[in-house]
Amino acid sequence: MADNKPGEIESRMSFVNYIGLAILLVCYVGALWNVYKIKEDELILKKKVIRICHWQLELGIKDAVDEMINGYEKLHPDIKIIQIPVTERAYAQWVTTQLIGRTAPDLVELGFFDVKLYLGRYFQPITDELRQPNPYNKDNEFKDTPWMDTFTDGLQNSYIPELLDYYAVGFSQFTVRIFYNKTLMKKILQRDGPPETLEDLFKDCEKIQEYVKTRNDEIKAFNSQQSSKSGLWGFFSPARQKSSLTVVPIASSRYQVNIFRFRYAGMLSADRCLDIDFGCDGYANYQDVLQAMLSGGLSLQDEKYKVYNELTRKLSSYFNPGFMSVDRMDAGFSFVQGNAVMITSGSWDASSYIKKINDQPFGDVIVSVDDKQVANSAEASARLMEAANSGAKTVQLQVSREGDVKKLVLYPVKGSNLWESYGIVVEDCADQKGRTVPVVTDLDPVSPAADAGMTRKRSFDVGIFDFPLPAKDDPAYGKYIVGRVVESSDTGFKFGITKFTERKAECVDFFQYCTTPENNQKLNEIAQWIPAVKGAKPTPFLEAFVPNFKGYWGYLNFIMGSKTDMLEKQTFWPYISGENDYPKYLDVLGGALPNAAANDYIELIRKARESVPDKNVFRSFYLAQYMFPESFVDAKDGNAPEQEKLVEKKRNEAAVKFVASWDNLVGFALEEMRIKAMMEPCFKDKDNNTFSKAFFSEYERLSNMSGGK
Repeated sequence: MADNKPGEIESRMSFVNYIGLAILLVCYVGALWNVYKIKEDELILKKKVIRICHWQLELGIKDAVDEMINGYEKLHPDIKIIQIPVTERAYAQWVTTQLIGRTAPDLVELGFFDVKLYLGRYFQPITDELRQPNPYNKDNEFKDTPWMDTFTDGLQNSYIPELLDYYAVGFSQFTVRIFYNKTLMKKILQRDGPPETLEDLFKDCEKIQEYVKTRNDEIKAFNSQQSSKSGLWGFFSPARQKSSLTVVPIASSRYQVNIFRFRYAGMLSADRCLDIDFGCDGYANYQDVLQAMLSGGLSLQDEKYKVYNELTRKLSSYFNPGFMSVDRMDAGFSFVQGNAVMITSGSWDASSYIKKINDQPFGDVIVSVDDKQVANSAEASARLMEAANSGAKTVQLQVSREGDVKKLVLYPVKGSNLWESYGIVVEDCADQKGRTVPVVTDLDPVSPAADAGMTRKRSFDVGIFDFPLPAKDDPAYGKYIVGRVVESSDTGFKFGITKFTERKAECVDFFQYCTTPENNQKLNEIAQWIPAVKGAKPTPFLEAFVPNFKGYWGYLNFIMGSKTDMLEKQTFWPYISGENDYPKYLDVLGGALPNAAANDYIELIRKARESVPDKNVFRSFYLAQYMFPESFVDAKDGNAPEQEKLVEKKRNEAAVKFVASWDNLVGFALEEMRIKAMMEPCFKDKDNNTFSKAFFSEYERLSNMSGGK
């Protein structure tokens, strides 16, 4: 290699440095341009900019919000709204960082963080606005109705009792159902309707498993036969093999397991919750469960608890192998790929599933056979079989594949049907234009059709059905059935207004625009979600997701706080995976439950005691606002008459909330006394049962460690 001339190395390094400097300069200019585009509306065009962030990356959500933004900006050209979608995996960390740094968007979707903790610190109440009519409803039946009352649930879950205010407005509602592949259902079960009862669901799953086993036995025999035929020649030309069928009855992950478990737990054990509802508040809370356990009115041997857990384990035998290690996205992918007949998920996944399924190949549409046009599957089948039975060496096919016309040459063999002669199934299906066309819906991978390069239909029709109830005469579950589970109608896809925004009035106005019946219906039509506003109707496809408003609430469980919740989860998953049987599950759970319950009870008392000072702070705050309302009004807000109105408004607001804060304080102040009074009979009989003995032993140990009860 020739030696480098003096200065040549330095020249090359200088050239590389210039390239690096140029790249850095381009990046810097790009960053400046990006900042300029972001700030253009606010600084150059003098528009009022509102930023809204959420984690909903499902298909159609961004488009739905954009539709609302575009309509609102046409009415208000001086306002610019910027949508910021953030992946749910990073959402909590991103929002927390933005809130702490006081740089959060004006509107933030609530979730993935401690909502109650954050609301008082970082968000503004909107109670006063919700009590007034929505101005965008001036031309409909809700023109004189308070805005909050135009929602199907009255925004009850947006009210925070501890803070005495409403903090959020939502756009949609959600429920869970079972999706099913109509095409596979018809192919395997000879019907495209869903199972009507729980027993029918189990029978269908068993038939699907039997069908897959039979097909795989046939495939195994075929592959073995092919291998034996090849002999020594197989070394140079391996025998063609078929792949095993991987279809499962139900695609699932831990996420789906919980959906099935809680739904059927409610159907079978909701009445037990009423039996132990000592507080008479309509459901069994942590304290009710503990009191029932200590008094002997409830135990882990409860028959209904056993029945619904064994039902869940039986369902898990129809899930995909390894369901414990996959997430819900993987389970959904398996379903849309046609590898599962059913899957359970929420209405939030409906549009994504349908879009992905429709994006699957439609399959070859047979246009002509030996230059003779065919209009339907009957004509196509007749022409193909006529050619095969006549002894024709080749058959000329013209097919339409995803809009392209292709010519194929097939070499048929004699057989009694299309499958034996060509290795295909042809059926009439509706294409994207609604026309009925003959499509290849099934294809033998080792056949004349496969050799010619034909493709089968992979998209399929989807059905949706509610979780089937056990029939009253069901031999296993009929005597335990309580009824259908009531579904919460709480409004979701909720947003709060941050304290740092200078555009609260505009944010509220945008909320009001989005929550008229017409606009809320339009938003949810695009998102394929259920509307949250009265008068807004769901699309026909989503009618199956309309919530059940009649039914039972709650289910029997032994969760008494965070410790028992964690313990139950740790013991349940080895049971549901088949690692432990039911007696082992109860043995492990029962052994650790008293200690965990004692920890939870002490934590319950501690929280009740520590909540009182917080409520005193609120009471003092509202008292100060009532006595000195002028201190709570910005001196820059308007002229003297407007100032007086604002001062009076603050005083009236404080008067209402001061009274409410007293009621709130009394409730929390008496909570510890109420809990102890309810538990007093149990404390008098500490040796009532095995659970109570172990519980009080641990309770006394923990109390002594903390310096007293």
